[in-house]
Formats: sequence, structure tokens, C-alpha cells
Amino acid sequence: MDWIIWLIPAFPLLGFVLNALVVRQERQAGILASAMVGLSFATTIAAMATLEGTPAEARRLTWTLWEWISIDDFRVAFGLLFDPLTAVMALLVTGVGGLIHVYAIGYMHGDARPVRFFAYMNLFVFAMLMLVMADNLLLLFLGWEGVGLCSFLLIGHYFDRRTVQPGINPSDAAVKAFVVNRIGDAALLAALFAIFTNFGTLSFYPNPQLGLTGYLDQAIIVAGQSIDFGAFGQLPLMTAITLLMLVAVAGKSAQLPLYTWLPDAMAGPTPVSALIHAATMVTSGVYLIVRNAALFDQPASAAPWVLVIGVVTAFIGATAAVAQLDIKRVLAYSTISQLGFMVAAVGMGAYVAGMFHLLTHGLFKALLFLAAGSVIHGIGDQQDMRRMGGLRTTLPTTFRLYAIGALALGGIFPLAGFWSKDEIIAHAWFDARSPLAAIVLVLTSAITAFYMGRQTGMVFYGRPRDPALHPHESGPLMRWPMIILAAGAIPGGLINFPGLHWLNSYLRPVLQEPEVIYTLGMGVLATITTLLSAGTAYLGWKTYAHDLELRIRVGKDDPALRYLGDLWRGMEIGWGLDWLYQRAFVRPYRAAADFFSDAFDRQGIDGVLVGGAARSMNWLAGGLRAAQTGYVRTYALAFLLGVIMLVAYFTLR
Repeated sequence: MDWIIWLIPAFPLLGFVLNALVVRQERQAGILASAMVGLSFATTIAAMATLEGTPAEARRLTWTLWEWISIDDFRVAFGLLFDPLTAVMALLVTGVGGLIHVYAIGYMHGDARPVRFFAYMNLFVFAMLMLVMADNLLLLFLGWEGVGLCSFLLIGHYFDRRTVQPGINPSDAAVKAFVVNRIGDAALLAALFAIFTNFGTLSFYPNPQLGLTGYLDQAIIVAGQSIDFGAFGQLPLMTAITLLMLVAVAGKSAQLPLYTWLPDAMAGPTPVSALIHAATMVTSGVYLIVRNAALFDQPASAAPWVLVIGVVTAFIGATAAVAQLDIKRVLAYSTISQLGFMVAAVGMGAYVAGMFHLLTHGLFKALLFLAAGSVIHGIGDQQDMRRMGGLRTTLPTTFRLYAIGALALGGIFPLAGFWSKDEIIAHAWFDARSPLAAIVLVLTSAITAFYMGRQTGMVFYGRPRDPALHPHESGPLMRWPMIILAAGAIPGGLINFPGLHWLNSYLRPVLQEPEVIYTLGMGVLATITTLLSAGTAYLGWKTYAHDLELRIRVGKDDPALRYLGDLWRGMEIGWGLDWLYQRAFVRPYRAAADFFSDAFDRQGIDGVLVGGAARSMNWLAGGLRAAQTGYVRTYALAFLLGVIMLVAYFTLR
């Protein structure tokens, strides 16, 4: 049954081809795209059942279709790998992705380009599946670039609009995401070069069909090697490779300092935000580290830097989310923060905890984005929370579902987010012996609860602030996917529930990570974290649903600006990293481009080469034209002069 794993990415690829070449009607495109992802989900479950029938020590399905590249010693297979880690990722991509596709049928109704939208959505699912199912790093890189391309195409879906809320140009946002991600992609390509140079292979594990070795098994053998930079000294090989991978993670998973593209990516349709920029593509970096855990476990790896980047990003993202006024932008910065939790977890070596939070976050963050889309759809495509208020009475179902997602994200017991966040924080305090990281993550969790309380209070409580809005509840195609996600977000903690350790046991053949033994101290820490989060959630809700509610005005600043001033402004602009990039890189680059365009293109090429040649021909033609007078006497004189010159020439000769 190994061949069944090829059907998992084949179905979405078929959906893309049919929508791109055959289908022309909106509803047919949506149904076809959703059905293909649904079939991929069913095939994933079948592959998981097949995997369970193998011994734990050999729980790995591989299938090589052909030898992709064979140039001397450089041999790469076009093959797929299906092990427990792949199964978990594929289940998330196809399960949550299928629900979002169904939701998009209702959300994108009446769109100008629905067939193109669903074709790109299927193409994204195919690329994401290739990323997580590749049996070598080069094929993973192909999927890595594929999801980046689809992100560019889907962020710019509204390319014909000059601006979308909150004042973002979709085309500029798409280009920004594409360019920023290329920085990380270049680093991953460099890591790929270094791995092949030093390991002689790009396959994760040995490929007996083609006789290829795997580099993960050789990690401990080459762990002591260094790269010689001449006068600049030496750098341990593992440090170099893992640092390059960390840069790739920073780009794709929106970590410091490359997270600036994700808030602007909200210019795309809400289903895109839910699928690509919350549940799947942005978790690719976390998957990359977990898949290469054998490299990051070496003493000379960049794992400590992974922890630092994750913790700092989690805190920065959470504080930036506090001051946002756009309903989707709050969730965008929240995603950056939660990705920081996952990156911090894998940086500490808590790979199962990182995957646990990846799965639970995929459920409740997709739910929150879809519920936010339901609000936007129900009030006439408005995203400014200052224009909302009192929507719990007019959108009761959306309100209840949003509340479930908000409580789960806030880490409130007993929802899914509580269990996965608590496991990361507990690991930081007790296992990694990093109390500073644990304290920052606890504070970040409390801030997360605060901004979700603030958002819930602004959107669903108080008085309706814009009489021009006429809210209405979403239809069943949008409602049922949210209900299913909410049903998963409530008991999602059972995935790795203390004492059961289902996820830990399932991933043990890949990660060999021991089960966490819960102690009284962990229970105390979890209680403190939960009480703190519950208190800040109530504070955020009370402040914006009651205390400051009358001072919230459409088009005016947040009332908290009066009390926090520049600190609030800093959070509002995401701590100014975009501002810094604009002045340090974008503006100088554009100024240099304008200069060279003027000096070389306009003056050099157009002015001298092209224009100069044209002017020379015009001058010559003008002179010749002046000689064409039309008078016979002039031509006779010219003829006479010519004869005289010829006679003189032959005489003198």
C-alpha cells in the first residue's frame, strides 16, 4: 500500500489543473477544489492506517517515482516520505484546508475571479504537501518555494484594487511577502549546499531503492567539523548549517527580524489568511527544524539562538497585537506571537511540545480567522473594530464561535491552547532551566489573553458605533466549518493530554523524545499562568466593553493612547521595524535604482546609444534631403562637378 501516499498530493494537483484549464463556473470550482482536498484528507487517514500496521522501529513509508537528478555524485530522488511526523502535518494541511475550502465557497461568492482563486488554493495545498512529504531537502525546497509562490498569488488576489483595509495595497503586500521570504529562501539554499558538500547527500534517510545515504544519520559523525573562513577564523559546521536554517525559519515562519510581511499579508481574502498565514505555510519553519532535529540536537548547533528568537518574537508579536484596530491585523500579530512559542519550544529541544502547539494553534487560529471573516462578511466588508460594537446580538453564532477561539488562544482552561502553551512554558522552566524564557512566555500568554479580551469587547459588546452597518449572520457553508473547528478547539488538548501522551507516543519513532513526567510544580505553574491569563482577559474585556467603550470613536485613536502615548504608538506600528526597513533599505534602494535608471537607462542607453544613433541618422538624412531641390540646373551642376572630379582623378593617376 506504499503507493497510496502519492494520492495525497495528487488530488489537489488534479484540482488545480481542472480548475485552471476546464472549469469556468464559480460554484463548480469551489466544489471541485473542496472535494479534491477532502479526498486528500481521506487518503491521509488511509495512509496513517497503513502506517500503523508496520512495526514502530520501521514506521516509515517511502516511494520513489524516479531519480530526479543524477550528475556525477549529485543524485536526488523524486520521492515521498510518510512517517508519523509527515502524517501529523498532512492531516492538519488537508483537514483544516478542506474546511477552509468549503468556507471559501460561501465567502468568495460573487468574487470577480473565483475559479482562479480556487485553482491557486488547490495549488497551495499541493505545494504544502510536497513540502512536508518530501524525502529529501531539495524536494522540500521545491515545495517551500511553491507555497511562497502561492502566497504571493493569493495575497495579491485583489490586485485590481488600489487599496484594501486597513489601507494596504494588495500588489505591494504580495511583493513584500515575496521579497522578504526570498531572504530566508536564499539562506535555506545555502544550507542545502553546505549539507551536500559535507554529507554527500540531500536525503533525510537512506533510500535503498536508489542506494542513497541519509544525512540525518550522519549528524553525529560530522558534528566536530568546522568551516574555514581563512582570516576570519573557523565556524563549526553544525552552527553554520543550523544558523542558515534559522534564517529560513525567520522568513517563512515570520520571526524576528523578518516578520514584517505577515501583517500586510492580510490584504488577501480571509480564507487565505486562515489557511496560509495562520494554519499551514507559516508553520513550515517549525516543521523544518523538527525534521532536522538530529542537526539541532548537536552541541554546536544554533538551538540557543532559535530559543532567543522565538521568545523575543512571541513577546513583540503579542505587544504589537494589543494596539491594532483592524480585526484581521490583531490576529496577524497574534500568529507571529504564537509562532514564536513554537520556535522557542523547538529551540529548547521540546519538539513534541512545539508540534502540539502547532496542531492546536492550527485549529483555534483558523477558527478565529474564519469567525473574523464572518464578521467582515456580515457587516459589508468592514474590518475596523472602531466601527463595530454590539455584534453579539446580531451575530450570535459567530460571537459564540469567536469566543471559543479567543479563550483557546488566551490559554484558558480547559481549551486546547491551555494545554499546548502550558507544556512549552513548563519545559522552559523545569527542563530547559531557562527561567527568563519561561517568565517572558508567561507574560506573553497574559498579554495574549488581554488583547483577545480587548478585541472581543470592541467587536461584540457595547453599542453599535456605525449606524450604516446592517449585520447579518453567515450562511451554512461558512457556519459549519467554524463549528467543526470549534469542536476541535475545545477538546484539542487531548492530543497530548498529561498522562496519555498520545502525540508523544505517536511521534516517538521519529523524535525519540521521552514522555514528560508532570509534577506538582508544573501544576502550580499552570495554575499561576491560567489565573494570570484569565485576569488579563477580563481586564481587556472590561476596559473596552465598559470603561472606555463610550470613548471609542470611528476614525479616532484608541482611548489608551492618552495614557500610554509613544509606547502605544510603538506597539501600533509593530515596534517600527517596517519604518526602519523603509529608511535603511527600501528608500536607499529605490533612490539608487532611480539614479541608475536615469544615468544608464534614460541618458546612456536611450540618450546616447538609441537616441544618439537616431539623431545621427536624422542629421544625415536632413543633409541629404537639403540636396534634393527638384531643380534640373542643380542636378546638372552636380553631374558636371562629378565628371570633373572623375576626370581629375584619372588624369592625376
